[in-house]
Amino acid sequence: MKKQLYRLIMSFITLLILSNCSTITKLDKTEAAESKIKVIKDLDLYSVSSVEYIDPDREFFHVSLSETLPPDADKKILPANLTQKKYTIIGNKRKLFMKLAGIPEAAYVRIYDYTNNQLFSYPISSMEVTAILDIFKYDLTPPYETTNYRIGFELPQALWSMLRSNSGLIVYITKDNPFAQKQLTPLDWQIIPNANYPHTGADQLSNRDDGNASKVIKSYLAKANNMTFYVQDYVDESQPERLGIDKILARELLVLDDEGNTLFKRRMFQDEGTSLVELNNFHEDGNDQFQWAGQLFKDLPPVVFGFESFAFGCGGVDFIVPDAEGIEFKCDNRH
Repeated sequence: MKKQLYRLIMSFITLLILSNCSTITKLDKTEAAESKIKVIKDLDLYSVSSVEYIDPDREFFHVSLSETLPPDADKKILPANLTQKKYTIIGNKRKLFMKLAGIPEAAYVRIYDYTNNQLFSYPISSMEVTAILDIFKYDLTPPYETTNYRIGFELPQALWSMLRSNSGLIVYITKDNPFAQKQLTPLDWQIIPNANYPHTGADQLSNRDDGNASKVIKSYLAKANNMTFYVQDYVDESQPERLGIDKILARELLVLDDEGNTLFKRRMFQDEGTSLVELNNFHEDGNDQFQWAGQLFKDLPPVVFGFESFAFGCGGVDFIVPDAEGIEFKCDNRH
């Protein structure tokens, strides 16, 4: 009897230790992932501008680094009283630009086209540094102020000839390639009964009370990369002048794993500077895909993005990790 009791106690202790080890391992993995995310966030991801207004006979791609440069760097890099709409920076001024931007000469400009899973890499030494007049300053009379220019890299013309669009391009300037180069998946949304949307607590959208507003809840589902993605939109039908996407007051994005565990949850709202984006399969823009998910970076959790557009800010990506903040692209969205 004593032996049986002893074995029972030892078995319980062993199970407790194993359970604790498992918990520690999960915590370690989460902390490691968040640590790597922080490293990525400390660096800069850029969007690509398609420039068609400088020269009607020659369109090109440009990556502005003006947001990365310290204040008043434009006055140190550019001469005063410029009259050109595009100015090439060479010699010591180029070296100064590189120093102020914190870019080593051994780095590469890496342009990842996530829609087609293509990576284009160009050594910094081959890149032309240019300042282009901002589109909102185009109608001004020269000479121009240095603050009216976007300073950055003009991408090779061959890239424009191949792609013709800046849609789906992300730029990272670094020595090592951070991209996993695994094809991301456009989310294939299907509408589902609201009853099939997982319960997310007392604050879920279906429990919102906006007084006399005539509300409609619409729920959607998409599956990709061994995860299930849910969207629930809170639609205001009380204002007939609102059309389409403008009727959606709030949106919840929920991501579950195959076992039904919540991996990620986020709320989004319409406001003066932020608009929600129509879902894939539920818009009139032909075959355009706005929401994507998958392994964007090496050794990091998967990402999901494409649910919002910004009048005054920039888009970005969310890591599918609980409570992890996303990365906002630098897009030089000035007005």
